[in-house]
Amino acid sequence: MATYSGDLIKLNGKSYKCITSYKVQRNKLWSSDTGRNMAGVMKGTLIGNFPKIQLEIEPLDAEEIRELELIFDSASFVVEYYNNKYGCTCTADYYANDYDEDLFLGRLPELKYKSFAVNLIPNEGEDRHVKNN
Repeated sequence: MATYSGDLIKLNGKSYKCITSYKVQRNKLWSSDTGRNMAGVMKGTLIGNFPKIQLEIEPLDAEEIRELELIFDSASFVVEYYNNKYGCTCTADYYANDYDEDLFLGRLPELKYKSFAVNLIPNEGEDRHVKNN
């Protein structure tokens, strides 16, 4: 049985205490030759599994959210996450999908943002993610 000590998810090598939870959605990507025939049998070519990660972020102030914006708004960034299938953390390039920033009413410099969710999408299939044993 593999043991894990440390942070369950890191963005560009850094853990963030504001990430309150995350879940992994295991998405399969099929090629264009995929579909059901007239007998109802599914046939096609599986390109790979692409684990999408949904992060839940707690309320943040303007300075805290700025650091995450710089990561999420870049073309790609490195994510290290725990992958139960392999019993270890995996590292891969990801990008962030669209996300909402909902501002609590306030005045500078006390701006505060509500909690939000963001999806991280892998640039490559899971089989190409580095397994950190």
